[in-house]
Amino acid sequence: MLKNNRRTSKPARCSSDTGFTLIELAVVVAIFFVIAGITVPSLPTIMTGLKLRGAAQELAGFYQQARMRAVQDNTYYVVLPASGSAGVFLDLSGDGTEAGRPTVRFPATVSLNNAGIPAGLDLVKLGFNPPDSSSLTTFDHDGTSRQGLAWNSRGLPCQRISPTSACQAGSGWVQYLQYPTGGQIAYAAVSVSPAGRARVWMYQGGVWR
Repeated sequence: MLKNNRRTSKPARCSSDTGFTLIELAVVVAIFFVIAGITVPSLPTIMTGLKLRGAAQELAGFYQQARMRAVQDNTYYVVLPASGSAGVFLDLSGDGTEAGRPTVRFPATVSLNNAGIPAGLDLVKLGFNPPDSSSLTTFDHDGTSRQGLAWNSRGLPCQRISPTSACQAGSGWVQYLQYPTGGQIAYAAVSVSPAGRARVWMYQGGVWR
């Protein structure tokens, strides 16, 4: 029997080019611009939040440094607003002198300001009823009453109400920071509990967090 030596031919495969068509590229570019349009306007807001949070964290850290220094030196020290409310300094000399004292400075446009603050940091939120820190006055070591926040030798927030009284503990405080940007104001705060615990707060979405 004769064998059929002819090879069976296989149907040719259709080859397809890989890659994007012009329409597909146009769709991708359009999606990119839509996403960019949503994301880019939020970048300034993100940067504002980071800068403000950083300033609040620096302030909270400075309060703790003042607290430890008061315990170490077995006395009370007052933390006073720096010139222009662009920071705070620790009045080691007790005479209101800022030059040469431990100081923390905030970024440009960030300042200590308790005016027009959104409500919410109250007894329910904090666990204590904070006085308005902008109205707190404490008699310094030189017998002068100054607007400041003090720590006593036990590391507790205190207030000296007369030149002859001790710096009495018993209440905490809240210090607010403001950052005007883009026609709006961003808010942060540092609370100090009567036990001396500092915490940073940010005002986001109409709520203190």
